[in-house]
Amino acid sequence: MIVVNDMENESQSQVRILLVDDDDDLRYTMAEYLNQMGFDVVLASDGDEALELFNKMKMDVVISDVRMPRMSGIKLLRHVKSLSPKLPMILMTGFELSQRDLANIRYNADAYVTKPFSLAFMKKTIDNLLKK
Repeated sequence: MIVVNDMENESQSQVRILLVDDDDDLRYTMAEYLNQMGFDVVLASDGDEALELFNKMKMDVVISDVRMPRMSGIKLLRHVKSLSPKLPMILMTGFELSQRDLANIRYNADAYVTKPFSLAFMKKTIDNLLKK
C-alpha cells in the first residue's frame, strides 16, 4: 500500500481516490498529478490489494484498470458496488473488450475511459462524478 498524500489533519475534507493499475509508470504519474490537484491518492497494483485497502479506508472515488493480475477491474467493480453502490468508480483500459465486459462496465461503472487519455480529462471526469 502506498498513500501518496497522507493527511496530517483528518478534519481537513479532502477527496480520497483509490487508484488501481498494474502499470507502475501510469499509476505513479496519475497519482502525482492528482495529488497536485489536491486529491489524497491511495495506490494499489491489483484488485486484491485494492479491495483490502477499500475495506480499511474510506474512499470517495475508485479508479481502476480493467486488466490486471489476480483480480480484474471488473471483478473489483462488482465487489466495490456491492459494498458501496453509490461510490463513483471509473474504469480504464487500453484493450478492446468483449461485448459482455463492455455491457458490465456500462451497467455498473460510473465512467469508462480508454487509454491513452489526458490527465486533464481524468480530472474533469472525477470532478463531474463528484458533482452528482
